[in-house]
Amino acid sequence: MSTLLEPARTARKVDPVTFEVIRHRLVGITEEQAARLMTVSGSKHVTEMSDYNVGLYLHDGSVAAMGRTILYHSSSMATLVRSVIADCTDDPGVEPGDIFIVNDPWKGSVHAPDMALITPIHIDGRLIFWSGAMMHMSDIGGMHEGSVMLPATESYQEGLLLPPLKLASRGVLREDVWRMILGNCRHASTMGLDLKGLMAANNAAVTGLQQLSERYGVETLLDVMAGLIELSETRLRARLRELPDAIVESTGFLEYDATLGDCPVVHLELKKTGDHMILDFSKSSPQVQSSVNCTFGGLMAGVSAGLLPTLAYDIPWNEGLYRPLQVICPEGKVCNARRPAALSGNIAGGVWEVEMATTVALSRLAACSDAYRHEAQASSTARPGSLFFFGTNQHGERYAGRTYDVLGSGGAAYADHDGVSSHGHHSIERARISNVEALELDLPIMYLQRRWAVDSGGAGRRRGGSSILAVYKPHRAQPTFQRLGSRWEVPDAVGLFGGYPGAQMGSDLIRKSNVSQTLAGGHVPEFDDVEGERYVAPPQRQMALLLDTDDLVRATPPGPAGWGDPLERSLDDLAIDLRFRDVSRAAAERLYGCVFDANGALDPVATAERRAALREERKAWPKRKTRSGAPATPLHTRYHMGDALEVARDAAGAHWTVCTCGYAIAPAAENWREYAASRVADPDDVGVDLMVNARLEVRRYACPGCGRVHAADLCRVTDPDPYDIRLVLDEGPA
Repeated sequence: MSTLLEPARTARKVDPVTFEVIRHRLVGITEEQAARLMTVSGSKHVTEMSDYNVGLYLHDGSVAAMGRTILYHSSSMATLVRSVIADCTDDPGVEPGDIFIVNDPWKGSVHAPDMALITPIHIDGRLIFWSGAMMHMSDIGGMHEGSVMLPATESYQEGLLLPPLKLASRGVLREDVWRMILGNCRHASTMGLDLKGLMAANNAAVTGLQQLSERYGVETLLDVMAGLIELSETRLRARLRELPDAIVESTGFLEYDATLGDCPVVHLELKKTGDHMILDFSKSSPQVQSSVNCTFGGLMAGVSAGLLPTLAYDIPWNEGLYRPLQVICPEGKVCNARRPAALSGNIAGGVWEVEMATTVALSRLAACSDAYRHEAQASSTARPGSLFFFGTNQHGERYAGRTYDVLGSGGAAYADHDGVSSHGHHSIERARISNVEALELDLPIMYLQRRWAVDSGGAGRRRGGSSILAVYKPHRAQPTFQRLGSRWEVPDAVGLFGGYPGAQMGSDLIRKSNVSQTLAGGHVPEFDDVEGERYVAPPQRQMALLLDTDDLVRATPPGPAGWGDPLERSLDDLAIDLRFRDVSRAAAERLYGCVFDANGALDPVATAERRAALREERKAWPKRKTRSGAPATPLHTRYHMGDALEVARDAAGAHWTVCTCGYAIAPAAENWREYAASRVADPDDVGVDLMVNARLEVRRYACPGCGRVHAADLCRVTDPDPYDIRLVLDEGPA
């Protein structure tokens, strides 16, 4: 399947003052939608997790304005609006006051727990606009509480699937449909408030757009919306023309799948030509018999989350940003699955890896431009997971909820600065880090610690930001269930231009601990100092365990990746890292090549000697190919690839890939990695407690001239060397 979006309306010119007033008012309407939803719903998914979004759409479903929370929903709701138009225009019809509900992923939802209400907006009897509001529901039925079921093998096991269905007709709620939906949810009262919150959000849009139309006229409002779409398209196309033409590849590996006998992969080949990009996912793995798959709507959600913050950070977010793109992915892939594939776990699966692959590919492209290198980033936080509790809470009520600490994940490293600690997810522009007291009010748990996790950010000349670690125990309740799993075995947050991977999600459990006695004595213990039975999780990704008040859980967060060779990180930066426990001494020694003196302080002279010795070792790593000949001097730089590799043209007109140390690694028309010094890394050489599935390996590629690591790639053991950037170059005399 491929999609190539075309314009629906050509804007007439509107005076600049009116244009700006209406533009900001449209943004204000989406802000009001979000405020209404948060006020009425009260769901932790909204108030603590920002797992919702809102938007305004033209009559054909084109995005006119979108909210600034979870970006997955931005393109998803546009697809849902188009599904309502296609499925419901003739029967049952679209009338003023109607409300449509839909959560079917094959109609555009990211996964079934993401439920949307779509409302048509009529002006003077004409259907002019649509409003949409979507959020993650706490439960929609299915085989497991919470309706995110990693072991599911088909969508029928995952709860309620609603194609576009009329929930209200001409302003009157259809009570039969309402009862049917709530009757399939374990938390009917919570879902009822959530749905009313979505209604309130859409009502805000109806009122706001009607008032704007009354003041400025429908045609003026439509012209401004069309003008905004044209403006966004024009500005993105202009930005693409500033970037070099190239083919860029990236991959995102999912966890090992027993039915496939491999680690499925989302593979992206991005071809940028002029002001147009083709994003081709055709080489991705087939869909699998677990819930990590996504539909084409989920794929577009991941593309949106990668594109908008990376290349469109200062451009209005609307339909115009999708017009320069062509997205290709055949059906039957893990990122475009056929019905009835299981999908509920795809946020930590296909959708996430599409976002990661898109972000990395666009960042590699931007890193080849001096003007936009500062916008390129390493991989954002590795795939998430939140610890899920359910049972009976301290108030005697049936409950289910997550901790959301994962939303305090660190940000990825850039060429010129470290990642921001507790940055939040790349896919949530306005992320919230959950409030401990708010969670303890609803969940029968007590936090003992919540702090930055040591060594969670990937190592590099610029390191990834630190993520939040949490330790908690059941509290003031009868034994409660928790979903707990083993640590991820695929480090999917990959570094750029020599940076190392970020930390992986995991959890640890101590049963029958002495934590209650320790707390009664007035001391909050460190997790590793607590006595009790250390629980070893079996290999399955998720299981339900019954926890008692003396059980203690530590949630280890995923982390973002680093940028550049860690041996080039300054000792001043490392001294700060060590002081604030962002980096441990062991990591400083192993990953950054540091040496400490007898007093435990960094030894600059010994560290410089150690780093020099490590670079000499790297220069001696084997090479797959040996360069024949040398460039004809002088060399003239044409492009940078990151901040340590260049593509230069020699006096004879040939292009070479050159390290900034001056060593010409390979002809630019060939894969430079085949000429680099390379070696498969032990996981401990590129991360702390890093786990790598036996079918995968981390390969480091270094300059044979200076020993600088230019890439640390996660690959299948059987794969050839990655060839991630192929610039379009003209050969000939300089």
